[in-house]
Amino acid sequence: MWDDAPMTDEERQREKAALAELDKLTAAYRRAEAALDRTRDALHASIVKHLMERNAPPGKVAEHSPYDRNHIRRIADAAGVPPLRTRTVRSAKPTD
Repeated sequence: MWDDAPMTDEERQREKAALAELDKLTAAYRRAEAALDRTRDALHASIVKHLMERNAPPGKVAEHSPYDRNHIRRIADAAGVPPLRTRTVRSAKPTD
């Protein structure tokens, strides 16, 4: 069927049906993917909003989202959310 031999009517119909099924499922996949992207963007915006407003600490935000604390911090850092506490321990750099 994939060589250069001519296709029968039955083979053409089966190919057409297979491609139509793939097109339908691909379109559904793309719609679901777009919905996921929109929902993820809304979730990230909500996480950033609540961290900026100090409505909930990162650990609680993590408990109520699909992400762990580390990922919550990455989202916050990318959005410019300042940490709750300033760093108290600094790495020691040799002085010249």
